Amino acid sequence: MTHLSPMTLGPAPEYRRLVEEMPIMLWTADAAGRWTHVNGRWTEYTGLIGEAQGFGFEAALHPDDVAPTLEVWTAAIHSGQPYDIEYRLRDTHGQHRWFVVRGRKVSAPGADDVTWVGSCTDIDAQKQAEVAALNAQRAAVRALGLALEVRDGDTGGHTDRVVGQALALGRALGLGAADLEALELGATLHDVGKIGIPDQVLRKPAALDLDERMLIQAHPAQGARFAAALGLLPPAALGVIRHHHERWDGQGYPDELAWDQIPLLARIFAVVDVYDALVSVRPYKAAWTPEQAQAEIERQAGTQFDPQVVRVFLALTSG
Repeated sequence: MTHLSPMTLGPAPEYRRLVEEMPIMLWTADAAGRWTHVNGRWTEYTGLIGEAQGFGFEAALHPDDVAPTLEVWTAAIHSGQPYDIEYRLRDTHGQHRWFVVRGRKVSAPGADDVTWVGSCTDIDAQKQAEVAALNAQRAAVRALGLALEVRDGDTGGHTDRVVGQALALGRALGLGAADLEALELGATLHDVGKIGIPDQVLRKPAALDLDERMLIQAHPAQGARFAAALGLLPPAALGVIRHHHERWDGQGYPDELAWDQIPLLARIFAVVDVYDALVSVRPYKAAWTPEQAQAEIERQAGTQFDPQVVRVFLALTSG
């Protein structure tokens, strides 16, 4: 471990002592991003004085936070722009807490090795509260989704299945955390608009007449409006609810969107929703075999479904 040189920021020893004793972590770095100083709070929390590597946080960062943190830091060095990053730091007991680091580029007379100054502030309580609120949101949305499933006459776990399949497909397509979260919420409430459809239409074992089809085709737009009123879902999740019955060829509903006009999350969910419907027993049909359903999904690539999404889906389900 390399001991970092003391910070020479102003001539007054009293100023240096105050920096050392600040209750938050403070640091400085040179123009290349190499640390030149950390104060006592950093050493007290992490047990580290510094690292020979350029950035210095790597040894204490949570492994999942290393890549995104370094990406932001590297961009800041090149641009000179201020930045804030949230990440987890390991303490001397091996436990991780959430911090926000704020870095600013400065010009410090008499301190040629100081180009960046920054602080690390503990925000773990705030992050834990956010996680608890998010978990409560997920639980509420899932409870509503399961209630709708029963209302639809399906107690076979359709909601949990399509959510799990959609997330697996989303990960295989390289979605980030925010998109996966929106996909999960939208998939859970994708049929919330059916709440206003009469039972005799929703569970009808025969073909629907024109008026009944219009009722069914109204449910995505109605569902998006209802879900928006809940105030729980991000716009991308509402897009899943509204557009999961659109078709790649523009012949779907409610907005007759085509190709990449259809939000990607809705294109992803459309495939898994139809697949699960095909392999499930419904009032108007028997269950198809997985092989039959996969063949139908493949046949509809380029007409009903995004071909790229279908390719990845089939690789997951038939691999």
